[in-house]
Amino acid sequence: MTVEPISRGRWMLAAQGYVPVSVHQTSSEVHLVFAPSPEPEAIPGYMAERAESAAPPEPLTDPIQVDHDARTVHVAGRQLELPKLEFDLLAYFISRPLHVHTRHRLIAAIWPDSAGSERTVDVHVARLRRRLGPQYRKAITVVGVGYKYVPALAG
Repeated sequence: MTVEPISRGRWMLAAQGYVPVSVHQTSSEVHLVFAPSPEPEAIPGYMAERAESAAPPEPLTDPIQVDHDARTVHVAGRQLELPKLEFDLLAYFISRPLHVHTRHRLIAAIWPDSAGSERTVDVHVARLRRRLGPQYRKAITVVGVGYKYVPALAG
């Protein structure tokens, strides 16, 4: 476990291999409940690379595909037009599946030169989820401390 600064004198407890499932705050204490992160191979459609396997890995069956070079997004085969910030946000999520991204870390990664607030992240994530549509919006899950992308929920 590590402790990382987030903003305005606040700190975050980060647990490698665990995701927060519940946060309860009283006036003087914060109670966090963590659960083990799901193993990538336990998620349908997500194939983890195996060092001992000589066969090429199976392609991901994730219906949300991002082409970084062409800056295009396809959702279930349909091209989705995204503004720059929403594209960058989705590309960031997809490049790090199952990882919980705090709002502070997202601001540092996507808007490094901006003095954006944590609310900025919430607004852009809401817009992105709306553009993905009702079937795919749940792939970006909301957790108490931020957001994460779960490929198995994209379909």
